Amino acid sequence: MVRNSNGGGGAKKQGRKFQNKNRTEELRKSEDKNELYAIVDKIYGNGLNVYTNLGQEIWCRIPGKFKGRNKRNNYIEVGAWVLVGLYEWGNENDPKSCELLYVYDRNDVEQLQNLPGVNLRLLNSKINSACINNNIDADADADDEEQGRIVFSENIVDEATMFAVDTGNTAIVNFDNDETINIDDL
Repeated sequence: MVRNSNGGGGAKKQGRKFQNKNRTEELRKSEDKNELYAIVDKIYGNGLNVYTNLGQEIWCRIPGKFKGRNKRNNYIEVGAWVLVGLYEWGNENDPKSCELLYVYDRNDVEQLQNLPGVNLRLLNSKINSACINNNIDADADADDEEQGRIVFSENIVDEATMFAVDTGNTAIVNFDNDETINIDDL
């Protein structure tokens, strides 16, 4: 058996090698006319479609600093707020592509919306219209689930899979022949 003469502390050093420190940096703001605030609309393998604060839908390239080891701190999902940079050699009136510069978290988004002189109305309306189109009321459902209330859904579920689906605190009731159920009898 090999003897541990160093005490085993080296593994901790190697494990913390790429760990980020506590973030105390300032909010990343648009510093140029070619830097725009945007919302992620669709995600592809090597890029994504974003909807900018000027009302344009543009394809965006994801550079290497947002991939691999740094992906954990820069997680990109549909509806995420990002800062993108338009290419200088592109057409300014109708840009075709851009590059991802920064991914905002929830706290940063709140700070962005409170900044004076930044017009984010189009982005807010895009998020609200997406929520209405998808019938998503995330805040109400989250509050009900956190408080342990029963949430009824109108999803149609067939009898074969009704008991196989684990829905947590959600009650799904399927009425085939206008049946009535008295909740007090249960």
